[in-house]
Amino acid sequence: MNDRLRIPDAETRARNIANLREAGRMLDLLTLDLDEIIALLDKGLREQRRARLLAKSKSVPTSKIES
Repeated sequence: MNDRLRIPDAETRARNIANLREAGRMLDLLTLDLDEIIALLDKGLREQRRARLLAKSKSVPTSKIES
């Protein structure tokens, strides 16, 4: 058996590096998409919680927080 590692030629290395960079860009884009989905879900959960708390405390006046 031949257990020696063969170093790929320059063209193969360049192609592999380009493919790895493209895969990294794709993962970055998917990560951003997931971050946006998580942010939307968090916003929805905050709105639900706010509505539930307001419904429970109809007698207590509330004011919006100014930022």
